[in-house]
Amino acid sequence: MFYQHLVLWDITAGEVFFIWYTMLTQLKIDGKDLRIIKNMYWDQKAAMRVEGEVSKFQNIKRGVRQGCVLSPDLFSLYSEIIMRNLEGHPGIKIGGSNINNLRYADDTVLIAENEKDLQQLLDIVKEES
Repeated sequence: MFYQHLVLWDITAGEVFFIWYTMLTQLKIDGKDLRIIKNMYWDQKAAMRVEGEVSKFQNIKRGVRQGCVLSPDLFSLYSEIIMRNLEGHPGIKIGGSNINNLRYADDTVLIAENEKDLQQLLDIVKEES
């Protein structure tokens, strides 16, 4: 039986803004562009409306803005930086290539030949997140 160890998860939130800021700075995004992104994400608040009643406003500390044209790109940059740390670690061989993760939108699959290698991949993702 062909059996691989894998983990599936759905990422629903990013990290706090300073992680975005650090990541964007590392990518040499600075000046006006960085200030625009910072202003869009700094000190966000939101309230919920349920049956016409509006809740108290709460600070938003994680995630990307829903409907923002930059959100998919910021999310992709963030997840790409995390997943690059998996390069060279064990996965499965497909067509001579080592594959240890598959991604589509905000879904990620980690793949390994055994439980020990899978745990190693999970530990790396956890540490880098």
